[in-house]
Amino acid sequence: MKKQIQTLVLAGTLLGAATYTLSGTAQTPKFHPDETHKMAAPYENIGVPSGAYTMDKTHGYVTFSYSHFDLSNPQLRFRDIDAVLVLDADMPENSVLSVEIDAASIDSGVDIFDEHLNSPDWFDTAKHGEISFKSTGFTRTGTKAGTMSGDLTIMGITKPLTLDVTLLAAKPHPFKKVPAIGIEARGTLLRSDFGLGKYAPGVTDKVDLLISAEFHKDK
Repeated sequence: MKKQIQTLVLAGTLLGAATYTLSGTAQTPKFHPDETHKMAAPYENIGVPSGAYTMDKTHGYVTFSYSHFDLSNPQLRFRDIDAVLVLDADMPENSVLSVEIDAASIDSGVDIFDEHLNSPDWFDTAKHGEISFKSTGFTRTGTKAGTMSGDLTIMGITKPLTLDVTLLAAKPHPFKKVPAIGIEARGTLLRSDFGLGKYAPGVTDKVDLLISAEFHKDK
């Protein structure tokens, strides 16, 4: 019985130490960092070193979709995205992601609709030209998956956003010969939270996000 109790206590300690939060770039671990490193099980096959990784702008996609009066599910994206991932390969919970998007680069595939989306009726990009996301924490849910929390700013309004993140690969890039990381992330938001709730609920308030991006290690 005593041995079983000790085992349960150890298991609870391991679960409690699995994650800790970040605030910007300032790290605020719930446990002493040395203890956290010892207790948290390592990720499998990270395969690349720690450091700053910049998104490959030719392979970075931020897309979103919604229902248009139940008649179609438009697929839109942004064409101009900059992102930097500061990776801690030993403890990925420490990693930080920063994303900046040119709001005027929204692309619906239809020129006249793009003009409308840039107007004051929608994104009002003349006044609010930037969309940004800053991670505030990461919780692992598997060896190559986790939940990233952060602050999303659209139209000058900042709201929390949670993304389910999957590590697609982490390995040397076959052509560029530099360490590379591929990730995919999914999440949802309410556009009305950012002053973009026009025509809801006919045009659904909930928007589905899909992000896929490659990052290359800075030299």
